Amino acid sequence: MVKILGFDLGDGESAVAVLDGESTVEPRMLPLFGRVSMISAVGMREGRIVVGEQASVLAGAQQVQVRFKSRYLTDPDAHAAVRAFAQGVMAELVRAEPGLMAEVSRTVVGCPAGWGEGRRQQYAALLESAGFPNVSVEPEPRAAFLYARHARGLRVDPAMMQQSALVIDVGSSTTDFAYIVDGRQQSLSSFGDTNLGGGVLDELILERCVKASPDRRALERVLAESPAWRSYCELEARRLKERYFLDEQKWAQEPLRAQLLVCYDETLMLELALDARAVEEIIHMPAAALGGRSFTDTLGDALRAAQTVSRDRPPQVVILTGGASRMAFFQQACREAFAGSLLVLCPEPECSIARGLAYCGRVDERLALFRQETASIARGDKLSAAVGARVHELYQPLASVLFDTAMDSALDAVALWRSGGVATIEELDGVLADSIRRAFEGEQVRERMQGTLRAWTEGLMRELEDELTRLCVRCGVPPEHMSLSGARLRTGVGSVKLSMGSAMGMDVLSGLLGVVLAAVGASICGGGGVALVSAGPVGMLTGAVAGVLLALLGKPGLERALRTVRLPVLMRQLVTDGSVRRGLLRQRPQAERAIIEALADPASGFAAGLCQSLSRTLGEQLERMARDAEMRICA
Repeated sequence: MVKILGFDLGDGESAVAVLDGESTVEPRMLPLFGRVSMISAVGMREGRIVVGEQASVLAGAQQVQVRFKSRYLTDPDAHAAVRAFAQGVMAELVRAEPGLMAEVSRTVVGCPAGWGEGRRQQYAALLESAGFPNVSVEPEPRAAFLYARHARGLRVDPAMMQQSALVIDVGSSTTDFAYIVDGRQQSLSSFGDTNLGGGVLDELILERCVKASPDRRALERVLAESPAWRSYCELEARRLKERYFLDEQKWAQEPLRAQLLVCYDETLMLELALDARAVEEIIHMPAAALGGRSFTDTLGDALRAAQTVSRDRPPQVVILTGGASRMAFFQQACREAFAGSLLVLCPEPECSIARGLAYCGRVDERLALFRQETASIARGDKLSAAVGARVHELYQPLASVLFDTAMDSALDAVALWRSGGVATIEELDGVLADSIRRAFEGEQVRERMQGTLRAWTEGLMRELEDELTRLCVRCGVPPEHMSLSGARLRTGVGSVKLSMGSAMGMDVLSGLLGVVLAAVGASICGGGGVALVSAGPVGMLTGAVAGVLLALLGKPGLERALRTVRLPVLMRQLVTDGSVRRGLLRQRPQAERAIIEALADPASGFAAGLCQSLSRTLGEQLERMARDAEMRICA
């Protein structure tokens, strides 16, 4: 079974999770030196890379580096540290589970929300050069959201998650936010403070304790001259902070203490201590990493920015993750900023990002498959072939609609002639042709065909329903969200808005106009207008005159005369709509047969044009449905 790695390479701690591609079991944490997470530290010992607890001056490591991820954007030397650390993690994974990496299809690594696409691609290439296969880089807030969405232990109502949610991921180097509405992360809504992280507190704890030490000056010199000893002291300050926030009530009055021996030019003692009063002082201390502002002031600004972004749809759920999310003052600030929201704390924040990254990998693979297969159905041969096999079913209803449309246009043209708006039968012939052409090119034909087209489309879509259902099951989409029949059709694919003029093209349209005009014109302007002027009572008045003219001029001469004669309006008004309609209906069977033959003629190109237009229209709506259904994969 194909596996996906989620690699949370953090500034303070790192963790790796593995997810079986189609398994319903949650991602499994891979132990790193016997722990689910380890300190993000790297060094060299006896010519080989050491990471985690082994990368300590007390363990004999040299060139020790910590908090290198936070320096990745600004310090070129940090690139080498990231790569070396990743190599060390890969070596431990191979040692602990020798056959694992052969089954891994892709690796998803986290990054702060503020990283752009170019930086993420560079980061992915760096991790691949360290040995991780097929790396993609995803924002950590997205991973936190997917973890919260899928984790069984959180018990968050999925309906609330689908409305609006805010993820706050407070790590060692950054605090990132992601705002999700209707199951989708909003564009330009991943934001945060790239300097506000738990690592700032590590530095402040160390700074405060050094200032309180009787060996202050000597310790400050060691920390300034020796990056390895500074890294060691910051890591110990971090451990003290984590122990404190795991049980704040226990250490509120009685300080939590740790004694450090710092051996540089001389042996020095550094006492680290933390209690409630010290924490209150530290979170209000000016921090160089925050531009001289305090942790609480910077956090307040970040939360206010989150309120602004989400003010139109305040989050129903606020999800806190990241190791520093355990801090009580941080949780309280979030509760106050989003008082009407459900605050959710990840039970294992040190694992949630790694697990969420693994979910990201599976979601993205399913999404890619869903998009590819949907496009194949919507724009490939399958839909086109289905349309081509059934397009003949539209010929008869379309012929009927075209004749009805032409008949309405003819009655309007005759009404204009009858009122004197058209002078002669010859002029009426041109008006009639223009009127029918405009009707064919306009919305009237489409509107009259809509019911037939909807029913025809529904039958067509049923042929594709089984294949789409199988695709939905494979990609984790509830099949009802891609249903192509019944109620779904009435608001989805069934609402096909097809311009028949566009589908037929001008060549086909001109040919059909000729066919229709031959039939309609025969009932109105045929015989030079004899058909029209002989209809109804007017025929009795003109019969004698027509007989005399026929004797004098012959039939061709009579037809030419009738086409150009200006009949009196009173005489024209004797030509009724009923008589004209009856004449037209006598031509209907012949006209519809001619239309159907023209539509079916391969030389006309109508079938191909209509098939292409329907395929394009239906394909676009099918893909629109697919985009709406994607949120079920993404969330």
